[in-house]
Amino acid sequence: MPDTLSDFRRFEQLTAASVSSVPQFTPSSETPTSVQIERGIVFPHSMNDPKHWQSNSVERLIELSTSPSLPRISVVDRHGHIRLVYRPLLVYCWLQTFSRAYEALPRAEFGRWEESIRAWCDVLEGTIGDFDWPAGAIPASLGSRATEIAWAALTLHVAGKVFVRDAFTDFAADTFGRFTKRQRDNGAFFEATGSDNPETNWYHELVTLHAAGSFAVQAEDRAVATSVARATAYHAANTQPDHATNQPWALFAFIWNESTRPLAEQILHTSATQDANTNHLTLMLLADALYCLRLFIPTEKTV
Repeated sequence: MPDTLSDFRRFEQLTAASVSSVPQFTPSSETPTSVQIERGIVFPHSMNDPKHWQSNSVERLIELSTSPSLPRISVVDRHGHIRLVYRPLLVYCWLQTFSRAYEALPRAEFGRWEESIRAWCDVLEGTIGDFDWPAGAIPASLGSRATEIAWAALTLHVAGKVFVRDAFTDFAADTFGRFTKRQRDNGAFFEATGSDNPETNWYHELVTLHAAGSFAVQAEDRAVATSVARATAYHAANTQPDHATNQPWALFAFIWNESTRPLAEQILHTSATQDANTNHLTLMLLADALYCLRLFIPTEKTV
């Protein structure tokens, strides 16, 4: 019989090794109206050292937080590409770093971070509120928008815990409840048709699954955890994640399900072959998987 804790410890060690060397952020595709998702590299830095907060990655985010155009700021990757999930993912990484480093932050810096993150979270709250939920299944054509909603909800859950704001945690729980109620019988989150690109749909499924898995373990939400298990089984039986992305989306979710751990092994192996200096996003996703694993393994204080 498999020893789940032993498996988790092994994956924790492998994942920690993958984020042991983290580069600094250098902007390459930003404009006056955009910031890069790679600024979220502060999260893997903080997983190695919670006191690692002196980063140029954060300063521009703080500056933009007071701008009336904040809701219209684009979040792009180093190639200049925009994905709707990038904004909530960036805020999530920054927020997790804050939750781990706040004891080390000088009082003045603490106030700047807190006020700025709240402003970005308010934008995410509006993002969820503006989403028009379909009465039934979520069509795959809304996959990109749905990934944004799922990650915004995950971020608001963490924000609700950090800022002791029940409205955020309640909103997040309600949002993931809407996802689980619309989940397909086969475990997919979206309803695809013959006109939907399979690999694009698989990507959106994986991104949504990552957020759901991270939320389920952090919120200790059994209903969402059950939904996550069904979704991981769906991918193991019906999709080819490596055809959709070479990034470790949903790594923790696949580790969590005993039957999909071989798939998690493949995802980790693929991540290990990438150049960390140019794949900040990979390190950010690995950092979240590591964070979730450590919630089961009391090797350090977690928030």
